[in-house]
Amino acid sequence: MKSFHPIERLLRGLTDLFVFHPERGQRVLPSDLGIPYQHLWLTASDGVRTEAWWMPSSQSAGPLWPATILTFHGNAGTMADRLDWCREALARGASVLAVEYRGYGNSDGRPSEDGLRRDALVAFERARELAAEQAGPLLVHGRSLGGAVAIGLAAEVSPDGLVAESTFTSIAEMAVLTAIPFAARLATYRFESIVSLPQVAAPVFLVHGRTDELIPFAMGEALRDARQSAGVPVHFLEVTGGEHNGAWRFAGEEYWQQLAAWYGAEVFESG
Repeated sequence: MKSFHPIERLLRGLTDLFVFHPERGQRVLPSDLGIPYQHLWLTASDGVRTEAWWMPSSQSAGPLWPATILTFHGNAGTMADRLDWCREALARGASVLAVEYRGYGNSDGRPSEDGLRRDALVAFERARELAAEQAGPLLVHGRSLGGAVAIGLAAEVSPDGLVAESTFTSIAEMAVLTAIPFAARLATYRFESIVSLPQVAAPVFLVHGRTDELIPFAMGEALRDARQSAGVPVHFLEVTGGEHNGAWRFAGEEYWQQLAAWYGAEVFESG
């Protein structure tokens, strides 16, 4: 195990407090909401075990059919807090693999940038197997911190599409918003979505609420612009009045309609 210099250990601890807000256990299960599921365990390359919920679609048709969606949640709570979105996706014909991070829910370990990358990679491998069984495209989806995880993953592997919502450009730029002197230099994690996003070969769908109280709307615009400046297409859904955790809900049916149109034109047809 890597050892850290005392100063580095202190800075990492402070960054952990800023970035990660894990909860242990799962307050609700998919079955409590009437969703059939399989409980899976995934083992990352460093041996850390994380949990996942596989929720195959029971629909024979739908706007997202027959996609499999690998979804990553934000920095607080657990995947149980995102089941409402999963239920909506399932109702529209998609299958969903919701995955947990190390240190969250019932998973082992402690979160870190490298650790979440390892968790994402093993989750993608499992999702790719499941998508093959479903005989459909594989989308990677993430919200907030999960958007950064999804972007980094999509730049490294080859999903059929990427959906990132309410996410930030980088940890350094988020640290600047704290008004703590030298916070950007002190942060030990990067999560540089602004760098990774133009490298994603797959079609990209970005969502950001104009009244996001945690991650400025300007960061969503910056991510869009970074991809456009690289000469690669991006679909950007601006949600007027959308807040951080509920932009998709605030947008209502427009969210699902635009997602379905993007999927049909850029993912399913191109695949």
